[in-house]
Amino acid sequence: MAEIDYGQALDLAYATLWDIRRKQPPLATYAYSTYQFFDTFFKGNVKTVGKALEGHVTLDSEGNAQHNGFWDQDSLIKKNINTRYRVDWRKASGGMMWNLIEQDINKSPAQIYDVWKQQYNSAVKDLVEEVFLKIMTGMISSSDTENPYSVFQWVGLGTDGSTGGFTSYYGTYNDGSAPGDAFDKGGISCSSTSNSDWASYFADHDNNIDDSLLEILDEAARKLNFQPPVVPEKLPMDRVNYALYTNNHVIKKLNTFYSKSDDNMGYHPNAHYGTPSLNRMPLVYCPVLDTANTSVYGTNPILGLNHNFIYPVILKNWDWRITKQPAAQRHTVMELYMDLVYQVWCNSSPKYAGFLVTNSPGTPS
Repeated sequence: MAEIDYGQALDLAYATLWDIRRKQPPLATYAYSTYQFFDTFFKGNVKTVGKALEGHVTLDSEGNAQHNGFWDQDSLIKKNINTRYRVDWRKASGGMMWNLIEQDINKSPAQIYDVWKQQYNSAVKDLVEEVFLKIMTGMISSSDTENPYSVFQWVGLGTDGSTGGFTSYYGTYNDGSAPGDAFDKGGISCSSTSNSDWASYFADHDNNIDDSLLEILDEAARKLNFQPPVVPEKLPMDRVNYALYTNNHVIKKLNTFYSKSDDNMGYHPNAHYGTPSLNRMPLVYCPVLDTANTSVYGTNPILGLNHNFIYPVILKNWDWRITKQPAAQRHTVMELYMDLVYQVWCNSSPKYAGFLVTNSPGTPS
């Protein structure tokens, strides 16, 4: 059998990696089987092009709707009520390396495939966990050009002590303060008297995870018109519109509360332990939220999201794209990079995108 040259060896390596990618796409390899939030969120992604993401929202009414008499004069008015908002792209990168000498040592195609498959899966795992963390924690300052918007920077902290209301006027930076330094979401200023329709729904449960929390969640779901599934069985992921996410502590407390509150059942793990729900919408465990973040989402948060209105947008052709190149100063070593260019996008007012119920660290200002 004739020996293959350097270029053919590179082509063989790249072809093998593409075969692994085809059989195990980046998301299905790790994220979809591990993190339900990431699964639901990224299955709703949209691909587009452009220098940045721009949207338009109407935050007021022109007041032209009215009842009138048959012969009354028309009196239409025109206001400048449309507002534009914008966010810039962000890039996440991961990768792997392999040595062409090791490629020849492991001459068997099966051996090569197994070694590279392991490295590929490790690279995907690292990148997914990086993206997952950042879509929860977000930007750290006004000069941050690397991190994306967090879902909590669209649907985040509001008035301390509030038992429920559209008081989340700002996003907050993940800067270590409690709460984080406030900024205008999407560049639109918002307050109780200006552009108030840009605020999202917020409530402070004050760490009381009992029937008072259930009352707050019940009202929040009603205010946001969160609809339960129409059938009792689990729905396919592509049909999920409304979802609730929380941490391990909240789930444990609610399961215990449900069990103790049922006088007929008493302790019955099959009935009361596992995944608690509200109006047949499960509170899905989200591991990142086990760690309190007083800058962005507080302590023991429950996040309600309408996935129709908030989702990742990915730059076309940069959807977990892989590229290769020789390593600098190591001519027998090849590097493979995986890049995702994206942003967490809210395609309407955050008022409709979801709600946050948490133990508040204070009122953003």
